[in-house]
Amino acid sequence: MILLAPVAVYLCVLAALSTAQRIAVIGAGAAGASAAYYAQAELQARDLDPAEIHIFERSNRVGGRAHSGSVVYNNQTLHFEQGASMFIGKNRQLLDLAIKFDLSLCSHPCTFAHTNDVDMEANKASALGAYGVWEPKENQWVVRMGSGPFLDSVRMLWRYRGTGDLGYVRRRTQAAVDEFMQSYDDFNNHTAGVFSTWDEYLEDKPLLRTSLYYRAAEFYQSPGERIRRRFLDEVVSLATRVNYMQDVDRISAIGAHISMAAEADTAYSVAGGNWQIFANMISSAPAHLHLNTTVREIQRSPAGSDRPYALTALSSDGVETTEQFDLVIIAAPLPLAGIRVLNEQHAKLVAADYVHMYVTFAIGILHNDLFPPGRDLPRLIVTPYHTIEPFNCLSILACLTQQDMQRCRDGPVLVKIFSHAPLDLSRVFSSVEWHHEQQWHSYPHLEPRNAGYANEDDDTSTVFHLDRKSPPPIVLDQMGPAAGVFYVNGMETLFSTMESQTVAARHVVRLALFGKGE
Repeated sequence: MILLAPVAVYLCVLAALSTAQRIAVIGAGAAGASAAYYAQAELQARDLDPAEIHIFERSNRVGGRAHSGSVVYNNQTLHFEQGASMFIGKNRQLLDLAIKFDLSLCSHPCTFAHTNDVDMEANKASALGAYGVWEPKENQWVVRMGSGPFLDSVRMLWRYRGTGDLGYVRRRTQAAVDEFMQSYDDFNNHTAGVFSTWDEYLEDKPLLRTSLYYRAAEFYQSPGERIRRRFLDEVVSLATRVNYMQDVDRISAIGAHISMAAEADTAYSVAGGNWQIFANMISSAPAHLHLNTTVREIQRSPAGSDRPYALTALSSDGVETTEQFDLVIIAAPLPLAGIRVLNEQHAKLVAADYVHMYVTFAIGILHNDLFPPGRDLPRLIVTPYHTIEPFNCLSILACLTQQDMQRCRDGPVLVKIFSHAPLDLSRVFSSVEWHHEQQWHSYPHLEPRNAGYANEDDDTSTVFHLDRKSPPPIVLDQMGPAAGVFYVNGMETLFSTMESQTVAARHVVRLALFGKGE
């Protein structure tokens, strides 16, 4: 009798596993980790059995575009984010998850923080907190801020003829953020906020929806807005170039709103790397993680199969396997994934053009004459609107001269540089001790849905015509309740952040598991 109890338990476990819903998640980045984590959470909230979730990731790590690195310099470990680098205080899910998993937060860029014992003074020195728009041809500062609140306010008043433009853009940005934050309220109600397309998601978000039809420059210079062009080119464009490497006359207004959100909020990073949030989500879901595994194909299973979908994957050692699942949630950019999905019937619908960027990290001494003369340098240096040489932007992550942490001009610095082409280090540094380059297809080109104004004098509700397709579909296939193929990353064509990916994944798993009629 003593042996029967373990046998009975074992048989019960086998029975539960054989009947549990099997979910495949493609991608172990922000969207994939969130899909697994929130699928289990939503099931648990309804007192339903957990699913058997398998996450397939073609790389050897978790995090996707949240990818961290480090380098040792003078016996000190310096940390940096190679991809998604920060989130803001209003990003409620990421902030709550970091706290839940007991991860230490520090002000971005978090260069000196590496454990739960964060050196806040050193990290404050690495943040520096100033910016400048630098014209490389004339070697002059177009605008420079960071001399202190009083002097910065005086410069703002003089250059932009007051603070009205900044105040107005802040209010517009806050209104856009408030609409996005409606998602959090939806999650508190099982029947609220369930949608099957991204256009439906935007139906109760008028500013975000309208902003999809404007370029940022059009939006802020349209009737009723009238923001000065100088402010657009020097302040709003600075934000869009840093966040999305796109200028105000190309990026949608919604991209500009999201880019400006960090301007009036606290920017956080996780000590030791933002990827830790997503690793903890996967381990606590729980989910089975398959690293170095490339999904090749997703098709309907043959007639008579136990489960409706067949997923074929290739492991790093060349072994190809096919498994069956009830649900497949694609949480990776399909245009970049190389997966044959349902005979590619949705290939045109999910198409998106991604920005190809180079991120260069280097430790070295900057050329003395690279920037205009002065005692120190702003932490963030951005080239002007429509300038791509020698770089898009340069962030000083840390001054490494111990005697004076603020003096970056003469001593070694750790920098992060965004560019559209491989960086010529000799144009920036007189000497380089170490460097690392990372290439990304980082985020979609956030272009508006239409080409421009129909008539500037028309009412804004009718001023635009739609000549671009809708965002990529969420539902790629459905064969019944909680059985289908769903796509998370279509939301990236609206705007792309770590937080929006977690929110998108949570919305999609609610739709996938329970449909719209709960």
